[in-house]
Amino acid sequence: MSVIRRLASQTLIFGLGHILAKVLNLFLTPWITGVEHISKADFGVFSKFYAYVSFINIIITFGMETTFFRFIQDEDDPKKIYSQAFIWVSIMASLFLAIILGFHDDIASLMGYPGQGLWVLLLGSVIFLDGIAALPMAKLRQEEKAGRFSGILLANVIVNLVLNYVLIVILKKDLTYIFIANLAASAVKLALALIGNLPHTIRPEMSSLRPMLGYAFFIMIAGFAGIMNETFDRATIPDLWPDGKLFAGEPRTGEEMNGIYGAVYKVAMLINLAIQAFRYAAEPFFFNRAKEKDSPQTFAKVFHYFIISALIGFLFIGSFSQEIVSFNFWGLTKFSFIGKSYWIGLPVVPILLMAYVFSGAYLNMSIWFKITKQVRFALLFTGTGALITILGNYLFVPTYGYFASAWATLVCYVVMTILVYFVGQRYYPIPYKLGRISIYGLVFVAAFFLNRSIGPTDGFILAFIAKLAVCLICTGALFVLEKWKSPFETESKA
Repeated sequence: MSVIRRLASQTLIFGLGHILAKVLNLFLTPWITGVEHISKADFGVFSKFYAYVSFINIIITFGMETTFFRFIQDEDDPKKIYSQAFIWVSIMASLFLAIILGFHDDIASLMGYPGQGLWVLLLGSVIFLDGIAALPMAKLRQEEKAGRFSGILLANVIVNLVLNYVLIVILKKDLTYIFIANLAASAVKLALALIGNLPHTIRPEMSSLRPMLGYAFFIMIAGFAGIMNETFDRATIPDLWPDGKLFAGEPRTGEEMNGIYGAVYKVAMLINLAIQAFRYAAEPFFFNRAKEKDSPQTFAKVFHYFIISALIGFLFIGSFSQEIVSFNFWGLTKFSFIGKSYWIGLPVVPILLMAYVFSGAYLNMSIWFKITKQVRFALLFTGTGALITILGNYLFVPTYGYFASAWATLVCYVVMTILVYFVGQRYYPIPYKLGRISIYGLVFVAAFFLNRSIGPTDGFILAFIAKLAVCLICTGALFVLEKWKSPFETESKA
């Protein structure tokens, strides 16, 4: 268990800065959705633009973060691996920036926003700066410089928050200034990340770079398909939903539907904060432990306790989603995390939360093909997921709106998890305790539906206590059972 505690502490240290940064960044949502001069349609445009960022980041970084962690295990000179990875990402980022500089007006027209080439130019510059910063930030993770890593993330978000508050809330500027604030924050992040992390050479060495590119290519393609599963819906809802079609009794445009979905999606992202924090610590941890004799048992334990944590997050956040967005506990405050007109989208939150539980399961189980360098299988898993996402959105969004997007996301991750498990057990068997985990999952889902029948507390303390009691009883019973009869107890004794 000491190994699990070590990983948990690393997750906490590396994830603290990320979680705090994202939590602070969430304050942008009430500011943007709460000002009158930015409408739901405007917020929909904002969500659509940023839906493309993750796609482009995957191409620019080219899977080099994971490749850096994998290849540094077999290399006597870590500086060489870092330098070659940094050089390649810099080349990709520079090529992208050159395209943006030359064709930003044309790109804006292709996206359906003629005359907004400045938005494309600003956002493209943000992507360029963040791409260059990716490898220095990965190096900090590999060197376990958690304080500096977290500090850089916090500095990035604080600059972004301050500028957005001044420009959007106080000075009442338009969407252009959100991009300007992000650009300034990314410049600060890059400057801080590069201190002490410059490559020791700027010359590509193909003898070292060629095998890295072969590995990274599959990671990049898989990452591209994976990010499509997360962002494809917000990029396509405005085009798939017929403008003026009735939804919940009111005619709504595609941009409005996307704005609502994008706003409530941020509530589900709360559980993804923990998953991302786990990924920061887990990737170096898994690669460092891979050569040990008992690594399969260790990976099974990591998966087990990770899923337990994710299920607890699902139950608490899903049960109190409206209280979280309204921030109204017993009527003590009138602050609203998301504008009330956006609350119509809250029913999709538990669907997205469960999707993230399976996303975390896939993240854990996918380690086998990264360790064994059989990254070609990543194309099968993420490609299948992407196909489900695309078909689910194109076939059902015109009828069911963003509910179809949420369900497509859940089905996508469920199928990916099933595939990576069954194929992985053939090539790298890991003794997961899926029977116990499945029972836990059913109990926590039932507890969620019980709390949903109670409904939003709306300031009623008894309703709040009842829902909280359900969450605490389920969580407490789980911990008692794990303490009394751990599924790994027999193996430990043996």
